[in-house]
Amino acid sequence: MKKILVVLVCLLTSIGTMSIKAQDGNLSKGQWNHGLAIGAQHIANQLSIGKKAPNENYTLEDLRVLYGANGEWIKVYDKLKTHENETGDIDKLVSVIKDNAANIKSISYICNVTRNDVQKYNASHTGNEVQSTAAAAATPASTTSTTSSGTNVVAASDTTKTAAANGEKEGHGGHGFLYFLSLLGLALGGLGTFLAMQARKENQIIMRDANDDIKNLQKQIDKMRATLKGQEEAHRVAVRRENKIEQKNTNDNLAQAKKIDFDAKPADKNAIKPAEKKVEPNKEEVKKVEPKKEEVKKEEPKKEEPKKEEPRTVLGEPRILFMAKPDENDDFSRSSSSYEPGNSIFELTTMDGKSGSFTVIGKSEAQKLALLMPGDTLTRACSGNNIQSIAGKTKIVTDRAGRAQLQNGKWHIVVKAIIHYA
Repeated sequence: MKKILVVLVCLLTSIGTMSIKAQDGNLSKGQWNHGLAIGAQHIANQLSIGKKAPNENYTLEDLRVLYGANGEWIKVYDKLKTHENETGDIDKLVSVIKDNAANIKSISYICNVTRNDVQKYNASHTGNEVQSTAAAAATPASTTSTTSSGTNVVAASDTTKTAAANGEKEGHGGHGFLYFLSLLGLALGGLGTFLAMQARKENQIIMRDANDDIKNLQKQIDKMRATLKGQEEAHRVAVRRENKIEQKNTNDNLAQAKKIDFDAKPADKNAIKPAEKKVEPNKEEVKKVEPKKEEVKKEEPKKEEPKKEEPRTVLGEPRILFMAKPDENDDFSRSSSSYEPGNSIFELTTMDGKSGSFTVIGKSEAQKLALLMPGDTLTRACSGNNIQSIAGKTKIVTDRAGRAQLQNGKWHIVVKAIIHYA
């Protein structure tokens, strides 16, 4: 409703302003008719028939009585007479005179002089003073007389007198309604401006509240982002910790394997032991019991064969196998001791030939092969965020190695590897 009112007020204000401008620029009817007479007077002077006008407020009728039906001038008179009931500003007045006296010499000069004279006249006259002298005189209708120069002068008829007399009543009173409309428009314009300012103030309050809401929402979003970032960082730390633990276990296994001496011989039980402290028997007892020399026989010590130790599981050297993509049973469909371009995607390391850890091969051609169809090559053996989204990705990074066991001659995936793309 406020918007409609503001639009209407602006429209009325525009109309009022235009009407005031029209009032200020347009001539009154008396000023218009006197302006036509001024132009006709200068045309008569140019035609060398000009005589001094009877008074300063003369009209075309006065000039008609003064100059009669003189040739060229009467043609101009008849044309200008048809424009007496019009109105407009000075520019329009000059244009009417120029259009109706185009064949008169020096018409441009006549228009300029007419413009100056009309402006001077309007500066001191409202137009109400303009009255035909012929209308005021008590001259009979259609009276003809002869001037000293021999020119026939025809007096104005009663009809002409009446028409000329009506000109003296012209003034600014007819524009009263326009002035009222202008004032009303200005008043409503002020009211509209006040309402617009109020509406603007309300809009500013609404915008301020909206900005506060937006700021609060932005704070909540920033808080959620910080929380998600913290969770991601914690996940990465956990993944790195797992990788370190698994790497440590692998390194320990490798170190233990290196310490084992496969060429070492079993210990010889007959090896000379460190000398023990002998207990010497009592000499008296030795004297009493002396064995006969004949009975004492030297017995050769028996060589005891070393006992065979039970076989035990010993970690050997690490063995590396190259795996193709896994099948629908989560078994690696193919393994090889050497890298096979076009088939090998995963690299498995085993210490005992029964279980091992696997990662994605770091070679670019193997990773390109895996990224062609990640649903067939990666998802059965790996997990990770957006593992199916490979747009613009060219590298696969293993965050945590997977685990596999040898079952029925095939390496079966027990724990999936964790990967991400770069």
